[in-house]
Amino acid sequence: QKGKRKSLQEIGMNPIFKYNMPTKIPAKQTVKLVYVMPKFSLSNDRRGVLELNEKNGVRNVKLKISHRFINNPN
Repeated sequence: QKGKRKSLQEIGMNPIFKYNMPTKIPAKQTVKLVYVMPKFSLSNDRRGVLELNEKNGVRNVKLKISHRFINNPN
């Protein structure tokens, strides 16, 4: 047997506040934006995944976030 099987639990969350949301991001530009999520925590063996989807497009980004950044944001 090769390792343990891990279960996956997907919980959709919507931000309670968004700041500096661009309607368009020009090519080769960097934009900083802020999402404020409801308070939650993760156990040490879990991580969060933030998924950003392009409006009317196919380029999507998934960011894997360690439990350390979620449980101790400072």
